Amino acid sequence: MLERHAAGLIGYGSDVLGHDDALSRDHEWGARCHLWLQESDYEEYAAPLNEALYEELPFSFKGYPVRFSLDDNQEVLIPYNGTVNLHHVAITTVHRHMRIQLGVHAFPPSTLDWLVIPEQKLMEWTRGRIFTDPVGDISQVRQTLAYLPDEIWRFKLKEAWGGFGLLSVAKLADQRGESLSARMAINRIVEKAVHLIFLYHRRYRPGTYKWISRELSGISPAADQLSKLLEEALWERHVPRAVELIEDVLHQIIHEHNRLGLTEPITLLPPPAYARGMQSYSYRNLETALLDSLPEELKQMELSGAVDQFVTSEDILIWADHYTKFKSLYTMKSDIERTGIGDMIV
Repeated sequence: MLERHAAGLIGYGSDVLGHDDALSRDHEWGARCHLWLQESDYEEYAAPLNEALYEELPFSFKGYPVRFSLDDNQEVLIPYNGTVNLHHVAITTVHRHMRIQLGVHAFPPSTLDWLVIPEQKLMEWTRGRIFTDPVGDISQVRQTLAYLPDEIWRFKLKEAWGGFGLLSVAKLADQRGESLSARMAINRIVEKAVHLIFLYHRRYRPGTYKWISRELSGISPAADQLSKLLEEALWERHVPRAVELIEDVLHQIIHEHNRLGLTEPITLLPPPAYARGMQSYSYRNLETALLDSLPEELKQMELSGAVDQFVTSEDILIWADHYTKFKSLYTMKSDIERTGIGDMIV
């Protein structure tokens, strides 16, 4: 049995990412791990193992909680408070774990699997630590999930370059004295630029805002410098200057794009006339070049981008029960026809 299981700690939690501190130890924190049994052993051994852990595990170890209670209000585990007594060892199998947490039923993941699994979930599966894995199954899964396949990466890059027309919207709103609109546009653009930095460095983007800056600054000195420019843009009171800072960041990212040779070298084009001279460049040819580099299956997708690029609801992105439902959207064909006079205008 000792040679037919793996143990480790992956998944949710600041401790998995290596960012835990005193502030993050009030819930879902303490001595915990996963035990991955072989499929052939699960039915026979999972229940007895679970019972043995209930009977034998202490309440604490070296001052850290080992037993937990459920906080009914927040639906999280907290250190044992005299009510429900739970341990925090998840007994599962690799395939069972993947099915429940990622929504993946066959390995390796399909194209649709990659499109719907949020980067936060992929980060959870590839960070943390494996304590023992004599069989090698969980290690193989983590290696496969280490980063997006090349075609999915390019598909997400293409989508990530869209929407920078908001640069001109920010300046236009500012010129009209609509400061809230201008600030909302700046914030949205900065978030898009942040995702580009993660993508070009082939690092998963956290789904929670609290670790964005720490993960970003830890990628490389170059990424840290870009993040500082984006933060400066957020603090900049003068909107035209904020737009200028963001365009500087985008220019540096395009330099990295060309260095990587993902497409033919990109020289940015002038902005369209409807930008009214309020942004310096158009990024449309970069989107087109990335689209041209995709396999036909992805070129023909009616839905652009991966799920975590157009869905922001945490309730959807946390649970595979919800985000896997989006697979059908990628294969659906619209039944709306535009064949009559005026159909393309209305």
